[in-house]
Amino acid sequence: MQPETKNCQNCKKDFMIEPEDFNFYEKIKVPPPTWCPECRMIRRFSFFNVWDLYWRNCDKCGTRTLSIYAPEQKVTVYCQPCWWADDWDGTEYGMEYDPSRPFLEQVGELINKTPCFSRESDYLTIKNSEYSNGIGWSKDCYLVFFADYCENVYYSSLLNGLKYSADCLRAQESELCYECIGINKCYNTYFSEECDNCVDVWFSRNCYGCTNCIGCANLRGASYCIFNVKYSKEEHEKELKKLNLSSWVNLKDFKEKAYKFWLIKPKREHNSNSLNKNVTGECVFDSKNSKEMYVCVGAEDCKYTQLISVPPVRDCYDYSSWGNNVNQIYESLAIGENSSSIYFSVHCWADCLNLQYCRWNITGKNNFGCVNLKRKQYCILNKEYSKEEYEKLKAQIIADMNKNPYIDKNGRIYKYGEFFPLEFSNFFYNRAGVTRFFPKTKEQALAEGYSWSDKKDNFYKSSINADSLPEKISDTDEIILNEIIECENCKNGYRIVQGELGLLRKMGLPLPHECPKCREARRFNRMTKPKLYNRTCAKCSVDIYTPYAPDRPEIVYCVKCYQQEFA
Repeated sequence: MQPETKNCQNCKKDFMIEPEDFNFYEKIKVPPPTWCPECRMIRRFSFFNVWDLYWRNCDKCGTRTLSIYAPEQKVTVYCQPCWWADDWDGTEYGMEYDPSRPFLEQVGELINKTPCFSRESDYLTIKNSEYSNGIGWSKDCYLVFFADYCENVYYSSLLNGLKYSADCLRAQESELCYECIGINKCYNTYFSEECDNCVDVWFSRNCYGCTNCIGCANLRGASYCIFNVKYSKEEHEKELKKLNLSSWVNLKDFKEKAYKFWLIKPKREHNSNSLNKNVTGECVFDSKNSKEMYVCVGAEDCKYTQLISVPPVRDCYDYSSWGNNVNQIYESLAIGENSSSIYFSVHCWADCLNLQYCRWNITGKNNFGCVNLKRKQYCILNKEYSKEEYEKLKAQIIADMNKNPYIDKNGRIYKYGEFFPLEFSNFFYNRAGVTRFFPKTKEQALAEGYSWSDKKDNFYKSSINADSLPEKISDTDEIILNEIIECENCKNGYRIVQGELGLLRKMGLPLPHECPKCREARRFNRMTKPKLYNRTCAKCSVDIYTPYAPDRPEIVYCVKCYQQEFA
């Protein structure tokens, strides 16, 4: 089979479908996509909101609860105890299929009338983590998002196995870490990026197997270094004492010096480890035979897959978010935990099998077009059928979807094989997870068919300014827990919580001077995004494919040159 050029139904740009892609589509019996890979990714990302939480009342018991849905959104929302209760399962909302109407139009009706989760959490596996979202198998976490197997973590995202840490992004199997991005198996690591197996490391980037290093870049197995200069143990201890990084002023000053030092040191064309085999993409680790990936660990035979934090994942295309032993997932979002053969679906787990066009389907098997359904099989539009009836009606609906497709307000056609239409998302574009990776203006979003919220965040009046915070944590007493601090960046008020204060004392770090939202935004701004550019290696001039745009200031080496110099 030959490669084929298609024109994206959404952005109108050409994209290529390779022979391996056709083989996958044939294997799972779906037609080739009509949207390009980037538009497909943005469309999926618009269907989840992990980071923005709101207070609203449960529509069943009336209890005030944190929710991913803003109060002004016309969505029926149940608090976690009510949603997971055994007094309903979703079949109460079952609908008869009407062949005279587009099938997806009927799924849209079901979405609007069934009760949704208040938060995207694996509720039965978390403990004392009510102020977090997109979280499972964790305990004692606060404002933690997109996380599994974590303990005593604060203000962090995209995690697997992080403990006793705060303000981290993309962290795996690490402990006692603070303000880090892209760390794996690190301990006592602070203000560092893309580090692996490091201990007692500060302000370092792309360091592997290092101990007692400060302000370093591209080191391997080094110890007692400052700005890549080797010191004796005694000299290093003296220099560290002089730096006095327990002081807020000294900490801030050293951060600026470290960032400047990093800029003069080459970066690898992509942030991925050497355990990959036949892999392309950004922030991909321990994977093989996978292409065009972004922030993935443990992927095999996958393509166009993003934000996989818990391995393994196998044989997946156009799949975003989670993992944890899944296979054959296509055009789906937030599918996890031992699920298989899930297509065009959102938020389905655990042990799901053979689902299509489903949303919030828990432990479902052989369901088609079902929403907010729990532990059921052979259902269509939440109505139960025998196996024979189910298979016959499913085949009829697929044929009808091709003859009478759903057409959205922008004229885009949704035959069988397309993900949900944009207007089926319950989230405003500027409040959904997508805006952290693909920001758009209000005008752009609305023109493309997304929704938008003009409502401002709540503003909290402060009792003290960040400038008046103690210079060191040793000078900070418990009274700070009663204060509302004015963020030095956005001027909104924020608080220090008890567990966070205890953790900062353990680490010997001063109080943060920015609110959690500003700190989070700064980390996301530093993280590379799911878009690759053509540029040349700064050393050998070979063509490279990298997340660093040609007009960015970083020095970027191809993999070969980088490994020759720093391996």
